[in-house]
Parts: sequence; structure tokens; C-alpha cells
Amino acid sequence: MNNSTLSCPKCGSTSLYKNGHDKYGNQQFLCKLCHHSFKLSHSHKRKNFSFPYPKCTSCGKSMQIYKVRRSFVVFRCRTCHTKDRVPFNLPEPVTLIPEKFKYFRFPIYFILKAFVLYMKHNMSYRSLAHSLNIKVSHVTIYKWVIKLCTLFSVLFPTFTIENVFSVHADETVLVFKEQKYYVWLLVDHETNFILCWHVSKYRDMGQVKVLLEKFFGDSKPKNIELITDGLGAYESAVKLLFRNINHVVVPLGKNNQCESKFSLLKDFFRLKRGLKNTKNLAKYIQGFCVVKNLWKTHNGNINRILSQLHSFITTS
Repeated sequence: MNNSTLSCPKCGSTSLYKNGHDKYGNQQFLCKLCHHSFKLSHSHKRKNFSFPYPKCTSCGKSMQIYKVRRSFVVFRCRTCHTKDRVPFNLPEPVTLIPEKFKYFRFPIYFILKAFVLYMKHNMSYRSLAHSLNIKVSHVTIYKWVIKLCTLFSVLFPTFTIENVFSVHADETVLVFKEQKYYVWLLVDHETNFILCWHVSKYRDMGQVKVLLEKFFGDSKPKNIELITDGLGAYESAVKLLFRNINHVVVPLGKNNQCESKFSLLKDFFRLKRGLKNTKNLAKYIQGFCVVKNLWKTHNGNINRILSQLHSFITTS
């Protein structure tokens, strides 16, 4: 908005400057002469949470917030008082257009190659800009990586393989800007593939529930063996929610399938010197897990990996 077309409603002066936003996100202005603060738009009170509020399963009417807990929100119907629980860790809505690379100046091959090299070989954005033999900025490569990580969070929410009978589950902590974030992995015992992953700020039974629900998906929970290092959240989730799972506890430090992945993940962030924006943490882990699985599937053949990623993008 052009400030020259605005005028102070109190003194009529056009000498204004922007004065931040109010708690609802409306732009505020301040007059330089009379110091009167005003705003042009008045929006309604925003929702406490960004995800859509559920409808009552009994009567279909809108529900209101009843209780807020550390990892979930309890909603209650205004009419019949039916309750519903919604976890905090919902996937962010991603808008996908049919032509996902419509506005990119370079072919998809260079974009996918930069993404795979960044995730697998821990190359920096500037090193990739010099090695691709094209004139591209390191900031552009950063935008490529973030866009592909967001895209693959929809194309690869989990990694599905057949005949899974035994899985390893573990979590690790990553510290960014004095805040702890927990990364949860579920790894197949036979093939050593990362089946699903999850990022949260807490380490409790609710996060285990989200991890296992990602693994089972829409299918019914099947009889599998869950191998962990003895965290109480796994035992509580198995006893209360997934009783058909056989929980096996191994000594601390012996859950090698998960711990080997965590060592590679921490090396990845260590060489990147941490993160500038912690909101991208889940996106980076998504891209890391996808590239690790594809690298293992194709035995390190980067041309096959690029062709498979290209086919998934163009056919989705």
C-alpha cells in the first residue's frame, strides 16, 4: 500500500509511517505530526490454532475448544457435548499445482541433482552452485531444496514396503537456538529402510501414537514386533492403543538400526552448521529420509534415483 495516498484521520496529514501490526495482523500507521496511531482494516479475532476445527460426529455441528494439553487439543460439541481429540502434530497444508516446476529457469535434472547431492553428500549451497556447471545463485538452490522437501512430504509421507514383521523405533534430540526438538524414526529390521519419521517438541506417548499411526496408515494395525530401548512412552502406547504389537526392549545403545541413522542425521546438521530457520527442520528430515531410502534402493546409482524422482513428480 502506498503511504502517499493515506492521510491521518485526526489531523489530515499525509506524513505517515508504518507502525507494526496488531495482535490480529492488521497493519498500523503512525502520524508524524500528531502521533496518532490508526489502522485501515479491522479483522475478526483469529483462531487459536491453524488447523481446521472438527465437526461433531453425532450431530454435525461445530465444536469448541474444551481443553488444551501439551500434545493435543480436546474439542467438545456445543449441543450434545461429544468430545474429540486433535493432536498438534498435523502435516502443514501444501498447495500443489499441476506444473510444479513451471517457473524454474533450469531443467528438472539440475534441480533434482542439486537436491540429492545436498542431502547425501552434505555439500553446501555454494559448493553446489559451483559444481553444477550452470550460472545459479546459492540462494536459488536453497529454494529448490525447500520446495522439493515440501513436495516430497506429500509424495512420500511414509516409505511402504511389503512383509514387515519387525521394526525398530527410537528418538533423538536436536538442539537449535536453545530449543530441543525430537526426531522419531521407525526402521525395518530386515531391509534397514526408514519406514516413517516424525518431528516434535515433546517426548511422550502422544508422539509414539503419531509415529505408529503414520506407519499403519488407513490399514488396521497388524501383528509386528516393536524393538525399542525401553522408553516408557512406547510401553504405554502399546498397552493402551496398540495391543497387538509385541514390544521388545533392548539395552540402551543397542538399537543399532535407528542409531546409525541418527548418527548420519547429526553429521548432516553438524556440517551444515545448524539451521537458520527451525521451521524447516521437519522439511530437511523429510528430504534426508527420502534420499537415504532411494540411495539404498538403487545401490547409489544417482541416475536411477533422479529418474525415479522425476517420474514421481511428473506423474503425481
